[in-house]
Amino acid sequence: MIHIDKNNTYSILSSVQVAAKVVKNLQPEDYKLLRVFAFGLEHHETLTRHQLAGYSKLHEDIVDYRLKGLQEMNLINKSNRGFTILNAGLDTFALKILAEKNIISGIGKPIGVGKESDVYEAITDRLKERAIKFFRIGRISFREATKKRSFALKEHDKIHHWLLVNISAAKKELDMLQRLKNTGISLPLPLYRAMHCIAMNRINGVRLASVKDLEQPSTVLQNILFSIGIAYKNQIIHSDLSEYNVLVGQTSGDTWIIDWPQAVATDHPNARYLIKRDVFNIVRFFNRRFAVGKNLDDALRDVLNSSSSCATTTKNSAAPKLST
Repeated sequence: MIHIDKNNTYSILSSVQVAAKVVKNLQPEDYKLLRVFAFGLEHHETLTRHQLAGYSKLHEDIVDYRLKGLQEMNLINKSNRGFTILNAGLDTFALKILAEKNIISGIGKPIGVGKESDVYEAITDRLKERAIKFFRIGRISFREATKKRSFALKEHDKIHHWLLVNISAAKKELDMLQRLKNTGISLPLPLYRAMHCIAMNRINGVRLASVKDLEQPSTVLQNILFSIGIAYKNQIIHSDLSEYNVLVGQTSGDTWIIDWPQAVATDHPNARYLIKRDVFNIVRFFNRRFAVGKNLDDALRDVLNSSSSCATTTKNSAAPKLST
């Protein structure tokens, strides 16, 4: 069963923590309704009790009773237009899928909280460590909206759109990770996608932004640039690369590039700008933090040369020009 780590208590529970607390207590009828909400997101902003009864094939009296319970657990919201699934509701449904697929059996504390995603530690019934990434794109603008608008308006005008965006982002990142997993780049290993979250292997590393000292910073930088070049050879540009989405092994010094939902193909209209920005972001960080003295244009040249030396790119993927 899914459970929250008992050693971690919080005054305000996140939607994942809410989901982890309730997922084992919900009844089959509850999950039938959550399934209708989840798979109806693409076509329905809200659902009426009549629609929910029809899609779930449950009696309306049972639907009324279960909807009241789901509201009390803050998994759904009600307005005069109908019912809307909330983040915690979609989190609960996703955790249920991962448990039924035997991907995980328990979820614990957060191991990474960012602007657009939350990553939680998890475990299998055989005690293998996992990481579960929940996409939270729109969270910042979502908070800004609450300063100017009522809670009810916020739920209906914002939550439906961002849930769809997060599901799409999870699909996109899974696709990128699968396309790159056999290329030689060190990446998280994707195991399964459930709605807006991805189950992956647990990486024992820290964000590069948090690293104060490296034994061989120039070597680490060159490895990262080589990985960028391999991705480019495979016609993929990360397009959001910085010290915040590179992990460094706590003991090994190995690196992993994470967070690929904004990746684009090398035939993207802004490919030249995006590959240059990725490279320059990383090099500037190493120059500033570790004083490696790497020339920016030399670094970009290294990336493009490493991509061409690994294999030739397609004729249609033009390399961006170096700056002068």
